[in-house]
Amino acid sequence: MNRLSASFPRLTIRLKDLTITQVAGVHHHKERGDLELFLGIKRSNRAKANRNTHKNERMFRRLRGQKTMLLELPDDVKIREREEMTPDELRRDMLKNGVNPYKDVSPRNWEEHQITLQSIYGVLDPYVPPKNPISFISFSSPLKNLEEKGKEIFGRTKGRFHNYMNGTRLIKKKEGYEKFNAREWASKNALNIYKNAYESMMSRNEKEICEYVTEHAFSKLWPDVENGSIFFELVEETKPPKVVSVRCSDNPQNSGNMIAQVIVQLCTKQKIAVFDRFGHLILGSKDKIKDVEEYIVYENHIADTDGKWRLHDKVYPSFADNVKEIPLITKLEKPSKSKEKSLENVESKKSIDKTEEEKKEEK
Repeated sequence: MNRLSASFPRLTIRLKDLTITQVAGVHHHKERGDLELFLGIKRSNRAKANRNTHKNERMFRRLRGQKTMLLELPDDVKIREREEMTPDELRRDMLKNGVNPYKDVSPRNWEEHQITLQSIYGVLDPYVPPKNPISFISFSSPLKNLEEKGKEIFGRTKGRFHNYMNGTRLIKKKEGYEKFNAREWASKNALNIYKNAYESMMSRNEKEICEYVTEHAFSKLWPDVENGSIFFELVEETKPPKVVSVRCSDNPQNSGNMIAQVIVQLCTKQKIAVFDRFGHLILGSKDKIKDVEEYIVYENHIADTDGKWRLHDKVYPSFADNVKEIPLITKLEKPSKSKEKSLENVESKKSIDKTEEEKKEEK
């Protein structure tokens, strides 16, 4: 008889006495060493009901959490409601939800400006050579003085080179500007354009202003006129206009749309005053005459045969006296504590004097 056939009846006898019941059908091949874990009788983590991981559940809990992502789905009903709200209602709704829209950034007034290719929104080269040249000899610091003098000479020669190569030479190539002379033009037209620009601002005529002012300058000057008024009077010219810089460039680059800019030094005596919308004085005076030295930028769209020289911008060199006048306060302010105390003392003295006068009258 074979060994298997001999052992078979013995196994059947033993299996009749045993009753095996499978508690859980979750098995893991790494838990074969522990039969209770393998059969699902014991749990690897007793605090967890669902045995979907192995023994190292707590160790890799943070890594498993990183695999999940919380998505905030948009509320379509709320979005539709906000689209119909006014800005004030929207701000209140955001504040109710704990969002302050003006916490870090204050609300701004949206200002739109027209974009045009007839003007460059800026100054091509704001360099202005210094008025007072530096001396060659300085006993206190000779090396430093020589270095500064070298920089000054280099800047002056570079400026003159660009005035011709990137300025007058390019302007003369255009039709109608073959005999252009910057000095003659400045002596004849520079001061008249400056005067007419300010007078047109006094009259608040937009069409007239655009004849003497570029789009870039209009965006800077018009807010003062729109929300207030200006008084200007040119008394006299102390020095003849002096050309400081001449530049010419195309906008966009290599397009042939040439635009020329000339910086002119104007020294005048004038009266100027700025008022707010209620007629209160903010800056300057109608009666006070001021000596003014300005570096005015004029611009011309020379690619157009009908181009005009117009006021474009101002340049503020480092050596100029750029002390600005402090605007006058036109709004009511709360008095300080010291002023309040002084007012209280004055009122108390007045009340004491009144009581003394009343007593004298009774007597």
